[in-house]
Amino acid sequence: MTNIRHRLEYLIVLFFIFSLKNLSARTIFRLGIILGKISYSVATKRRKIALTNLNIAFGNKKSIDKKNEIIKNSFIQTSLTTLQSLWVLSHPCRVNQLIEENPTGLDLVKKCLLRQKGIFFLTAHYGNWEVMGIYHGYQGISKLNSIVRRLDNPYLNQVALKLRTISGNRIFCRDESLLQIVRALKNNEAVAIMMDQNTAKGGLFVDFFGKKASTARALARLSYRTGTPIIPFFCYPTRNGAYRIEYGPELILKKTADKEKDIVLWTQACEKHIEQTIQGNPVPWTWAHRRWKTRPTEERGTKIY
Repeated sequence: MTNIRHRLEYLIVLFFIFSLKNLSARTIFRLGIILGKISYSVATKRRKIALTNLNIAFGNKKSIDKKNEIIKNSFIQTSLTTLQSLWVLSHPCRVNQLIEENPTGLDLVKKCLLRQKGIFFLTAHYGNWEVMGIYHGYQGISKLNSIVRRLDNPYLNQVALKLRTISGNRIFCRDESLLQIVRALKNNEAVAIMMDQNTAKGGLFVDFFGKKASTARALARLSYRTGTPIIPFFCYPTRNGAYRIEYGPELILKKTADKEKDIVLWTQACEKHIEQTIQGNPVPWTWAHRRWKTRPTEERGTKIY
């Protein structure tokens, strides 16, 4: 049954790729809005998760109507991201139509590369992260390696792999050796790590919107060890389905003799930057993810969702 479901999902995606390939960017934008509103209407479980997250993040600072508006627009952004990614897959050069202006912070990236220690890009599931990565690959500044979770559906995993490597980027799966990351940094390449999702095993518990969240420690640990600079890398929606890309500013983190404490503080600093980005404009973030699912030992038995 699982294999049948996987094949069916794959056929649906192929249908979308074929149906979207000859449409304009404007039409894709309109379809994204329609699909997002439909998904908001039918995905009641995910809506409930998103509302729980917004209650954690903003408490009574935002009204229930405002929170529901954020959720609906977040669903629209997620749908738009999906459609635009499938649209770009057919003709990769279309990615240029989705970036409204030249990215800011490219000089900082070039400056950091002069240190010959590679770069860590701190990023999140915000805006259209897929298009952002593809666009970076075409800039020819530094090879981009992204760390991702292998999709459960092997057929869709191949589609995602093709999408994420069409501009020369490379993919590392989370279950693979960290040595690949170290080698990439030694080659003065960039490694993008998304730090906005729940880490089920081995994560550090740091504050995220005032509540402990299990967070990947790899970026902080490797940066501490290698001296690799950490640069935020985000994609901000503008209008009509377009985006603006920003690199930086570099996170300047102090290194002391207490390695374990530093790793915790550095991880917290990364989460704080993501939190501030989301606070600036909450809509582009994927609120339907169970960010606070894993709980620390002292909260064992507590269920957030």
